[in-house]
Amino acid sequence: MWKRSEVDPSKKYQVALCASPSGSRSHALHPLEHGVPPENTIFLTEVVPTDLLLRRDFNGISKAVRIDGGKQYWVDAHGVWLTMEEVSALEEELEVPWVNGMPPCFAPK
Repeated sequence: MWKRSEVDPSKKYQVALCASPSGSRSHALHPLEHGVPPENTIFLTEVVPTDLLLRRDFNGISKAVRIDGGKQYWVDAHGVWLTMEEVSALEEELEVPWVNGMPPCFAPK
């Protein structure tokens, strides 16, 4: 996650969807002109509207922009991102094709 003060309204940003080897999934700010994505980046989004970045509105970002290849993704109430393939498999109670081979760390129920 990023701080509001890290967003420069004169620059363009993507959001990196990151997944650590332990299963933790997070969002990271990625300046468009910066070539190297953040550590553990699985996907980069399209350019994100500045107002959504300033609000750190992960759900709004997931609805407004797509990831690599034009695919949609989803964010739960705790900020854990999932691909739509993962969501569909969970809903249908099928084996889930986790993007990094590891299920994310969901908040306890």
